[in-house]
Amino acid sequence: MNKHSSWLRVLAVMAVLVVIAACGEDAEEPAATTAAPTTAAPTTTAAPEPQEPIKLGTIWFNSGVAVGLGDIMRNGFDLAVMEQNAAGGLLGREIEVIDYDEGYSADESVASARKAIADGVAGIAGGNDATTCVAMKDVAAEVGIPLVVTACGSELITAEGYEGVVHIRAPVKQSQSDSNALSVLARWMIQQGYKRVQGVGVDSDWVRLTHDEFTRIFAEEAPGDFEYTGMVYFPYGTAEARVEVTKGVGNEPDLLYLGLWGKDVVVNAVQAAREIGYEGDIMINEVVFTPPEVEALGDLAEGVYSSTGWILDESIPEAAAFSEAYEAEFGAAPDWWSELGYTAAKQLMAAIEAAGSTDYAAVAPLMNDEHGFTTPRGKPLRFNEKGLRLVDDWIIIQAQGGALLPVDAVPLAG
Repeated sequence: MNKHSSWLRVLAVMAVLVVIAACGEDAEEPAATTAAPTTAAPTTTAAPEPQEPIKLGTIWFNSGVAVGLGDIMRNGFDLAVMEQNAAGGLLGREIEVIDYDEGYSADESVASARKAIADGVAGIAGGNDATTCVAMKDVAAEVGIPLVVTACGSELITAEGYEGVVHIRAPVKQSQSDSNALSVLARWMIQQGYKRVQGVGVDSDWVRLTHDEFTRIFAEEAPGDFEYTGMVYFPYGTAEARVEVTKGVGNEPDLLYLGLWGKDVVVNAVQAAREIGYEGDIMINEVVFTPPEVEALGDLAEGVYSSTGWILDESIPEAAAFSEAYEAEFGAAPDWWSELGYTAAKQLMAAIEAAGSTDYAAVAPLMNDEHGFTTPRGKPLRFNEKGLRLVDDWIIIQAQGGALLPVDAVPLAG
């Protein structure tokens, strides 16, 4: 063995001894280690998933000649919903309003009702005309959805109704009450001393119902020298009735009754009557002669009559509060249409709240109950056993000095 190899062996042995010694020291005195401080993870509670809003549907005129009336009614409905949302919503959930078009035929209202149900609305408010509202009601009855029918002038809403439907306008036919909105209107005409009444109206179920009630009352109660010369009809949904107005005026009435609705239709008809020289009194179909029509007619509106189920009375606290909120939101005073929309929303929401559920079957039995709120009429909303609203009177109004003023109130029986 050479010296170089011996020296390498010595170095190897020494290296092994050093490693053994180091391991021994580590075993006897382990090196102190300082653990990094730990911070407990914060306890977090997952935010609850937001609940879906409760959907309410409206089916009113969204298009056509009477769209302005639908707009006013929706304003009232929307105001009630805005107030409810500001107060915490319905069953603790936000309310969403979905608007559908009533149109000018049963087919359109049926399509809208089916769409509303498919969209999952918890209830519907709607129905401005008898031609469309009965078909809408029949669709709603198929599933028992809570339904508040508003301006519709058909007794079939409650006569052929179902649990869950209520009707919040005054009675309109003898089968509901002999003292209904149309019969008391005819009696008022007799009391005013008119001798010849001529009607001109849209060819709709409502105007034909009006004609039937007028015919009945005039035949039974008018004096022998009184004459009702009937109704001249023009197509439903059109804005021009000059030809029919001319025919009606040709019968020389002292009262021309115009059974129509929609701002342009009303304005055109009154203008036509005056332009062809008619100087007698004019009465516009119930509840459709509103401030926009008066403004558009200007001086031609002076003295024109109509009638309504409600007119703003600031001496009633609930009416004053409703008017203030409505005008602040929409820039105009409320009328009968906006009051109906507002009251419809209040009743629909109150029934759902009372049921504690949006289930149709749970809400339906509560639809014609009193729920403790006072309407803008200063009175609670009351119904008979069939779901027809009970009201005290029908109001005759007249355009005077650019404003619509009440001139008479005729008692009604529910």
